[in-house]
Amino acid sequence: MKISEVRIEKHVLRYKDPILTSHGKITERPVILLSLKDENGNWGFGESSPLAGFTNEKIEDAEEVLSEWNKTRNDDLLTASLTAKAAVDCAFLDLNAKNSDLPLHELITAKSPKEFPVSKLILGETPQEVSSNAEKATDTGYETLKIKVGALETKLDFERLKAVRETVDQKTKIRIDANGGWETNQAIDILGELDPFSIEFIEEPTKGLENLATVRKNVSQKIAIDESLQELENIELIATNEIADIMIVKPSAIGGINSASLLIHKAENLGLKVVITSLLDGAIGVAASAHLASAYNLLNPAPGLGTSSLLTKDLAKSIPINNGNMILGPSAGLGVKP
Repeated sequence: MKISEVRIEKHVLRYKDPILTSHGKITERPVILLSLKDENGNWGFGESSPLAGFTNEKIEDAEEVLSEWNKTRNDDLLTASLTAKAAVDCAFLDLNAKNSDLPLHELITAKSPKEFPVSKLILGETPQEVSSNAEKATDTGYETLKIKVGALETKLDFERLKAVRETVDQKTKIRIDANGGWETNQAIDILGELDPFSIEFIEEPTKGLENLATVRKNVSQKIAIDESLQELENIELIATNEIADIMIVKPSAIGGINSASLLIHKAENLGLKVVITSLLDGAIGVAASAHLASAYNLLNPAPGLGTSSLLTKDLAKSIPINNGNMILGPSAGLGVKP
């Protein structure tokens, strides 16, 4: 495919309320919007969105790699920045789908779902705040809620989760994410206390592969591996060393949809569940993840894509969510336009 024009633009995403994680507080973050125009006059879009604590690179790294790639179109350069690679991957897939006059998920897999439930990230530092936001989410149709833990005092996290479970009905799924914020024995003790709250699964309860395996063997909840994937050269170790039950896949962080597809196939062969989530990225990154989740029918557990509403201003109008369901429209490509 011949590219006639390339645009590389830096933007800043700002959040309505701070997102508190064990990696720190997120109030805003820079991202790069990549736009590629082909000889047919179509534009394809991709997003590079490094995030401290979640990726091993900075926005300056991604920007430099994209600039060098634009000069040479040498894809080997993209190995130096997986988020830059994700942007290029997404932009070309967007163009391919537009030139085929198909939504991206249908280009990958014909007759893949156009609508599916997603989980909603619930914010709030106090039990009152988080339970109120949880109630608002379930009132608008969300059936799965995600809550960050590990950044506050253990007692406060317990009270926050208790308040949410008492607010929503038992059918509502609650998943939690500690982002590696607990020590190993601490994680085991805390998760034991959380047994009555019927947690769907816990992402990254502690840091380190051996520590994750220790936690998994000593708790009742399912364990999901996320940031620690960066430590693995071979994901077969997740199964053979009994490190986790679920693998969190963020296409934006690992090189895009094509790289994620390879990982998904390997995970399925190992009997691991896969959950597609956003990297708290903008509309382009979320759209790419949504099309991937649909194409591979990775819908149970629900994809973690209910994050766009947290932004004050996005790169584009985000894919709509109605009654807790993300709805992929009939437009060719990603279905979002900056």
